[in-house]
Amino acid sequence: MAKIEVRKATEADRNILEALIGECYSQVYPGWYEEDVLSDALPMMLRIDPALLASGRYFAAICDGETAGCGGWSTMAPDTRSSEDAIGHIRHFATHPNFMRTGVGGAIIETCIAEAKAEGVSRLKCFSSRPAENFYSRHGFSRVDEVSIMLGDGVIFPAILMEKALI
Repeated sequence: MAKIEVRKATEADRNILEALIGECYSQVYPGWYEEDVLSDALPMMLRIDPALLASGRYFAAICDGETAGCGGWSTMAPDTRSSEDAIGHIRHFATHPNFMRTGVGGAIIETCIAEAKAEGVSRLKCFSSRPAENFYSRHGFSRVDEVSIMLGDGVIFPAILMEKALI
């Protein structure tokens, strides 16, 4: 197994990371979601939130010299832009299809968990896509509820709210 390097992503990484997210989601989501949901939702899901990217809490994973995955966390809820004391939010994860099931996503989520703990976060939440639920479960997240995320202009994306206690 190749060495996985997880580093902070920067604005200079945006294009390659957004292309990676597009490849991941377009290959993984069909079969889990209806075509009309994907055609409306995917264009809105491919852009990384500029504030998240600038926060220093968004990561790129490099494997064999290639960008293999990305993801991060924030103290701001992605749906409401509000924050609660000691609550963090896992955000915008993707693994390039060529690197799935190689530990790339796990390396990123463990980096996020360690940083969140170090900053006093006691619980992490995430809006998981349907196909990612098992990934988050393997990393200690529990299903809370099925939810609908409003992506803008009436575009609704079905997801699963998950949580993990850090203390």
